[in-house]
Amino acid sequence: MEALFDVKHATLSEHITNILASGELDDTSVGFSDKSSGGRKPKIYNLDMILSVGYRVNSKRGIAFRKWANNVLKQYIMKGYAINERRLQALEKTVDIQSRMLADALDIEELLDS
Repeated sequence: MEALFDVKHATLSEHITNILASGELDDTSVGFSDKSSGGRKPKIYNLDMILSVGYRVNSKRGIAFRKWANNVLKQYIMKGYAINERRLQALEKTVDIQSRMLADALDIEELLDS
């Protein structure tokens, strides 16, 4: 999360400690330790903790995260859904390619039948 929000480890730890101390989230449900070769076991946090920290950090990346999260939330509330534009464009390209391939295959069949 340090890289995600562009904050120092101490800042991140402070926010996590405050989130847990306030009862906003429960320590037993937000993360788990991962074994690493460095001897230190880094904690991996779930989406609840990432969102909570994202709404607390005061960095450019934190601000960008909040703008993004608010936009997605607003779309869900207003439309009932949010659209992933990249996936939609990829799907449209796939459908276009498959349509052209099908049209070409049908043209070939027509030529062979005549």
